[in-house]
Amino acid sequence: MFKLLATAGLRRSELVSLTWEQVGLVNVTIRIDRKGKKERILPLHPHLMPLLASYKVSLRSYQIYPS
Repeated sequence: MFKLLATAGLRRSELVSLTWEQVGLVNVTIRIDRKGKKERILPLHPHLMPLLASYKVSLRSYQIYPS
């Protein structure tokens, strides 16, 4: 979380409300939904990609409901 916060330039509230649908592992971006149907697209640092991918895989065994 701290690496994502520091490298992507996220606000604290944006990080807390982040979902996997907003994380683009293919296009290496994060889509932040803002007020008034506006959105902000942030690039992901290349060092975060393997961390996020392995974290997402590890979560699958603990999820009760698929997302």
